Amino acid sequence: MEMGYSKLRGLILFSIALVTLGIGSNFYVASEVSRNNDELDRLYRLLQKQLAGEALAQSRELQQRMESLNETATGIDAKMKKAQDEMDGKLRKAQDDMVARMGAELPKIMDRYVQSRATRLRGELEKQGIPQP
Repeated sequence: MEMGYSKLRGLILFSIALVTLGIGSNFYVASEVSRNNDELDRLYRLLQKQLAGEALAQSRELQQRMESLNETATGIDAKMKKAQDEMDGKLRKAQDDMVARMGAELPKIMDRYVQSRATRLRGELEKQGIPQP
């Protein structure tokens, strides 16, 4: 029987050693998981900072492009305004020239028309026998 107790004691000691080893390995795995979790958190924060930095850089680049486009649009607007002003000036000059020409030519045209009508009217009056002054 003594041998049975000795085997039983050996098994109990072996079981206690296994339980102790299991508990120790459990604590070791938990500490490694915690360390990995901390490292992942650190990497996550670093990645967020990098992404925020890249987004900020892209935002600045887009802002510069927008400013460049605005300057280009402003330049085009100024050129269009200048061209429109030049066209308005040319149109006003053409209108003024036409009015001046009409002021100079219209009386001459009217005089020739009246003269031709007067000549024709005198001819008709002479045919009808009405004396001319």
